[in-house]
Amino acid sequence: MCIDTSERLANLVGALALGIADRVRLAVSEQTPLGGEALAALVVIGHTPGLSIGQLGHVLRLSHPGTVRIVDRLEDAGFLERSPSAHDRRTLALHLTAEGEAERTAILERRQNAIEAVMKRVPTEDLPVLERLAETMLSTMPHDATTALAVCRFCNQHQCPACPMDKFGDLGAPSETAVKPTAALRPTH
Repeated sequence: MCIDTSERLANLVGALALGIADRVRLAVSEQTPLGGEALAALVVIGHTPGLSIGQLGHVLRLSHPGTVRIVDRLEDAGFLERSPSAHDRRTLALHLTAEGEAERTAILERRQNAIEAVMKRVPTEDLPVLERLAETMLSTMPHDATTALAVCRFCNQHQCPACPMDKFGDLGAPSETAVKPTAALRPTH
């Protein structure tokens, strides 16, 4: 079945997505001077402790050197530590420190507040419809566990117990060989 969406609706959804993303980035950047994908890295590592640098790079859609620089910055800030991987002795596993967990919690709270500021204008009776529509559209974006985690790289997994991304498999720390880069995940820079 082909649905003919109006150009206006598509434009409105695109503007809404970008506007919310801008508000979230601004809100979380006020929390920490790290900026950029380092913030997403904190959330992702907290969501899936034990990821390797390669896995994190695939989720963040960054080159290996770019991911290493982010990991180095987070480690220098005292937010994460590297330890031998339980899955592959050739790689290191990334884990948040207590300071990293606290920073992650503060980032997610700022994200939540930024989104709620936009949603408070939606009438209460429309919220279940909005939730269903958002879940439907969201679940079409990824095609495997890695891309699902990429889509949800700023999500608070504790607020989504029936996560639509669960259908893509275990978002736990897979072995390095289980995470294959796809064309959509290869860095373009």
